[in-house]
Amino acid sequence: MNCMIVDDEDISRKVVEHFVEKTESLNLKHLCDNAIDAINILKKDDSIDVLFLDVEMPEMTGLELVEALKSTSLCIVLITSKMEYAVEAFEYNVTDYMTKPINYPRFLKAVDRVSEQLAKQQSEETEETELSALFVKTDYKIVKIELHEISYIEALSDYVIIYASDKKYIVHSTMKGIEKKLEPAKNFLRVHRSYIVNKQHIESIQDLYVEIGGKSIPIGRSYKNNFMKSLNIL
Repeated sequence: MNCMIVDDEDISRKVVEHFVEKTESLNLKHLCDNAIDAINILKKDDSIDVLFLDVEMPEMTGLELVEALKSTSLCIVLITSKMEYAVEAFEYNVTDYMTKPINYPRFLKAVDRVSEQLAKQQSEETEETELSALFVKTDYKIVKIELHEISYIEALSDYVIIYASDKKYIVHSTMKGIEKKLEPAKNFLRVHRSYIVNKQHIESIQDLYVEIGGKSIPIGRSYKNNFMKSLNIL
């Protein structure tokens, strides 16, 4: 993770620098002794993942810098000698807040929180880029079907019937083929050799049947274990 240290106190800055150099997962890219220089650097370098930032600095405080950066996805760890800024700091959704003097175990705890936040951001970005719609040939035309509207898909010989909202689309495809196309989407599960369901539309499950929109869909015995595991049942 690429990081930047911003602190006007020389000793404090060197302590954090030493901790960064000791931590394999961190790569120090920039050192600053004021927030204004930090802003100028961040405008030019978008590779920074985490900012270790002192709160009390002249000209522009750490909290004022956080306010200026609130539209970014940068992880920010605030460093200060006073606890009085803690509440205000977390109103800005900073990743962590450390009080001076900092020790290495506490620093590593902050790094762990940064890693977790970056992993969460990456996961959310991946979800946003996932498949969101299908384009299918039906009734001599190509139709776009939003995935969130699809409740379930049923096999019909060499065709499949896609049930979406109040419509159904008959498409020339095998279940294996449609299942392959839906792989990037997380909500679709094969529950039977003749059925694929959208988890978002499941109303209830009883015995070996799934209820979706008044339709009872059988759960094949060979599909049951994987299906139940995927539901994350409490």
